[in-house]
Amino acid sequence: MRSLAVDLILFVAAVTLPCLGRELDHRCLEGDCVILSVQNGKVFAERTGEFAGKREIERVDNAGIPFVPSTEAPIRYARTSRGWVAVVSAFLPKEYDFDGPELRLYIFDSQRKLKTVSNQYNFLGSFNAGRIFKNSDSEFVQVSSTGAHAYVVRTVVWLLPTLGSPVAVLDVPGLLNHVQQAATSVAAGLWIDLQTYDGMHAETKGQKTEFWRWNSDRQAFTLVHKP
Repeated sequence: MRSLAVDLILFVAAVTLPCLGRELDHRCLEGDCVILSVQNGKVFAERTGEFAGKREIERVDNAGIPFVPSTEAPIRYARTSRGWVAVVSAFLPKEYDFDGPELRLYIFDSQRKLKTVSNQYNFLGSFNAGRIFKNSDSEFVQVSSTGAHAYVVRTVVWLLPTLGSPVAVLDVPGLLNHVQQAATSVAAGLWIDLQTYDGMHAETKGQKTEFWRWNSDRQAFTLVHKP
């Protein structure tokens, strides 16, 4: 039988050594569970039950911890020159999801007031915040994410105004390929690898690249090139 002293030592170790692993949240269904945890500064999703397994999500971005609930793990943090803060976190949906966790974007203004919350897919493709176009004073937050299938993809771009709330100026089923900067006879914009699957017909599965030009005067993206 363990002594009280041994129990006390084990308790203290568990409290003072969080690097050994800390569960943030979990969801279960009929004996199968998905557990979101942090271990040694990394975020993990662990499944128990018939299809048990464990995968590393991302490293924890400590700067984002004050901006998200304790049941979520921040994996990206950015602050723009105007003081906007964007944080991407991993979280578990309310209902059990075999493919969890999913991603969630928070956008705060310079006064740390929450302005936007947006759920994304399971895996982070790319994340940019600030003046992504060098010839423009406009600030943005861009997030690309993917789901459990290759055709489950999404890129969303928010315009960060001087006053007010962020505005979603682009939301397409594709992944950011690269940011094109303005140059002589070249417009600033985003190249997006768009998925063409309609969700029903296998023959529609595929990918095409589109160019979305940023119009500073209109504060909007315009599709100008379809290969």
